[in-house]
Amino acid sequence: MKLVHYDRSTIQLNENTYAFEDFLKVEPNYCVPWGFSSRVYERGVRHYITDGNNTLYLKLVDPYCDSICEREGELARLVMRLKSESEN
Repeated sequence: MKLVHYDRSTIQLNENTYAFEDFLKVEPNYCVPWGFSSRVYERGVRHYITDGNNTLYLKLVDPYCDSICEREGELARLVMRLKSESEN
């Protein structure tokens, strides 16, 4: 499971990139903790948040990040539906 969030325009879940705006429709309460701007989470490998100057290392297994990664299918369906609606 992988979550990579560097900016307010995109987020990567597993190996797929989504618009951050669409992601917030599925996870409206998501934010990088403590005012940091970026999060990198690879289950069991690495997990940190950073503001570019300071980095805080977190638990390698995080149930919150895992639950977000597990909802990727829901986000993918939403993106497909929105794309279909915009084409019609």
